Amino acid sequence: MNFKYDNFIFDLYGTLIDIHTDESRPEFWKEIAGFYSCYGADYTFDQLQQKYFDIVMEQEHELAFKLAINYPEIEIQKVFARLLLEAPVHHETESPVARMSEEELVDSQWMQDLCNIFRTSSRDRLRAYPGVIKTLDTIKENGGKIFLLSNAQGMFTRPELEITGLTKYFDAIYISSENQMKKPQPQYMKKLLDDQNITAESSVMIGNEIQCDIAIAASCKVDSILLNTDNLSAIERRARLSRVIDGYFKGYKPETVVSGDISEILDICTA
Repeated sequence: MNFKYDNFIFDLYGTLIDIHTDESRPEFWKEIAGFYSCYGADYTFDQLQQKYFDIVMEQEHELAFKLAINYPEIEIQKVFARLLLEAPVHHETESPVARMSEEELVDSQWMQDLCNIFRTSSRDRLRAYPGVIKTLDTIKENGGKIFLLSNAQGMFTRPELEITGLTKYFDAIYISSENQMKKPQPQYMKKLLDDQNITAESSVMIGNEIQCDIAIAASCKVDSILLNTDNLSAIERRARLSRVIDGYFKGYKPETVVSGDISEILDICTA
């Protein structure tokens, strides 16, 4: 099989991995508040939820200003550390965690445990889409390089890559929280291209989100394939493409796999 491209850049969630999380449930926040209470930080579930979103918004604004970008991505560990330190009420505890600094907390086993609990408690579905493994195997067997460009938190995503068996396929992994920016920030994809010494012309971006995956590819003049795993109607796809492509990248036209079947990208990419 001869491909038109040497390099395949994939989105993750909604493209390779089928996942569902729900962080809106009061029961979820009660569980996380219970975890914090074990280490001396006392919240009601609604206090914790509100404080979480307040810190996220504050850190995003600060990072956007610092880097002069429109699409910043923070590290969730720093949010979780501040939640422990800035609880409205603290009680005495013998746990050494309660006496750690923010820097110590970010790099601690406690943080890894909290991230695992946060993610697994909010997640009720995680699997590779049908055909993903076979498609990635085919690309590798025919000499293609595979890269990940994901909007995600590394503390959540790296374990999920291991669980789904996908880690081994990637020549390099780019996760937004580890790069301080997310799609569609053009510098994010440009960093991948520059780091890996590959050209836009030899690469293709595959993703399910027009506003992120297709837009960043267009901004970097990389060909792209929209994988319609969200089952958008033709009208909705045209409307979203019109807002993103016609508004900013005249003449750019991505391919589309209407069925959402990832194996169809192999035919599109065959020379």
